[in-house]
Amino acid sequence: MNIKKITCLGLIYALGWAGWWTLGTITAIRSNTFSGRIGPQVEALWGSRLSQKAPRFSVKIPGTDRMKPLIPEQSLIRVDIQPDYRKKGLLWYATYNCEFDGAYTVKNDQPVSQTVYVHFDFPAKGATYDAFAVRLDGIPLSSPVNTREGMDEIIELAPGRTVDFHLRYKTRGLDTWEYSLAGETGRVRNFTLMATTGFKDVDFTEASLSPMVKTLAPTNGMTLTWKASDLITNGNIGIIIPEKLNPGPLTTRITYFAPVCLLFFFILITTIGIMYKITIHPMHYLFVTSGFFAFHLLLSYLAGHVWIHAAFLGSALISVGLVTFYLSAALGPNFPWKIAVGGQLFFLVLFSYTFFIEGVTGIIVALGTVVTLGILMKVTARVDWDQVFRYRSKGSGPTLPGIKKSSTAKQAKQTEQPA
Repeated sequence: MNIKKITCLGLIYALGWAGWWTLGTITAIRSNTFSGRIGPQVEALWGSRLSQKAPRFSVKIPGTDRMKPLIPEQSLIRVDIQPDYRKKGLLWYATYNCEFDGAYTVKNDQPVSQTVYVHFDFPAKGATYDAFAVRLDGIPLSSPVNTREGMDEIIELAPGRTVDFHLRYKTRGLDTWEYSLAGETGRVRNFTLMATTGFKDVDFTEASLSPMVKTLAPTNGMTLTWKASDLITNGNIGIIIPEKLNPGPLTTRITYFAPVCLLFFFILITTIGIMYKITIHPMHYLFVTSGFFAFHLLLSYLAGHVWIHAAFLGSALISVGLVTFYLSAALGPNFPWKIAVGGQLFFLVLFSYTFFIEGVTGIIVALGTVVTLGILMKVTARVDWDQVFRYRSKGSGPTLPGIKKSSTAKQAKQTEQPA
C-alpha cells in the first residue's frame, strides 16, 4: 500500500460522502416541502390542534355595566381521544377523533334573581363538529352557533336555584388536545376530568397538570383522571398524541450517517486484504461504495410508497447482495465473503436500524466501535506493518499467524530455494 493508493481511497470516500450528503439533503427538502405544502391541507381537511376553554359564566354587578365571573359549583368533563393517523407523502400526521362531554353546575347564591350570561368558545375556530348538543337542566337549547365567535346563552336564576349546563360534541384534531380549567376566574370547585385515550404512551404538554390517577382502559389505552375540590390555577390539561415513525426525517438521518458505516466497512475490507493476502484495487472500493449507496437511494424513495420496515428490509437485502456478489466475483474464491456479509450486516444494516429506536443509536454505535476495535487489535496484533507496506509495493505478502499461504505464494517460495 502506497501514498497513491491511500489518496485514491480518500477520494473515493469523499465522493461517497458527497453523494450521501446530496441524497440526505434532497430527502430533507422533500419532507419539508410536503410538510409545508400538505400540512395546512391536513388541518383544513382533518382539523387543527384543539384547545377547549371552560365555559364562561358571568353576572352583572348591580348598578353598573361591569361583569363579574361566576364560578361553577361543579364541573364534570369526559373526553375520549382515539388516534386516527393520516399519511401524506413522507410524513405521518398525528390526527385523532375527539368526543367531548362537559357538565357544569351553576348556583345563584344571592337573595335576588340573577341573569347569568354564558359564553362558550369552540376548541378550534372554523372546525367541524358533529352530534353537537347543548342542554339546560336536560332541555335542549337551539341558540345560533358560530364556531369562530363561539356561542352565547342567557340563564335566569331565581334566588338559591341551581341549574346544569351540559354540552357535548364530536370533532377531529391534530397533535395535541388541551383543556383550560379556570378561564378568567383562576379557580375551580369540585372539578373532575376523565380522559380516555386509544394509546398507552401518554405524554403531556409543557406546564400542564399531571393526572391524579392513571389506569389501563378497556380500549387498549389509558384512563386519566384529574380531580380537585377547590383549586386555584392558571394552568391547563394537555395531552400529546404520540407520533408515528416518519419515513422522511428517519431516512434523512440514516443517509447522513452512512459515511460512518462505510468507513468501518473499508477498514474491514482492508484488514481482510492484509490477512488473506488479497490485492484489493481502489476500483473495488469504488464499487463497494456504490453498493452501500444503493441501500440509501432505494430506502429514501421506497419509504414514500411502502411500509418503512419493508422498505428498509428490501433495500438492505439488495445492497448486501450487490456488495457480496461483486466482491466474490472480483476477488476470487479465496475472498471470505461470509465475513464481508457479516460486516455489512453489522456496520450498515444494524447501525442504520438503530435509528428506528429513539435514544439507542449512540450507545449501540459506541459499543459496536469498541467491539470492532477489539477484534481488529486481536487479529492484527502480530502483523508486521513494515512488511505489509513493503509487500504492497513489491508484490509479496507477509507471513501471518493462522493464515494459510496461497498456492502462488508456496510456488514463489520453492522457486527461491537453491536446486
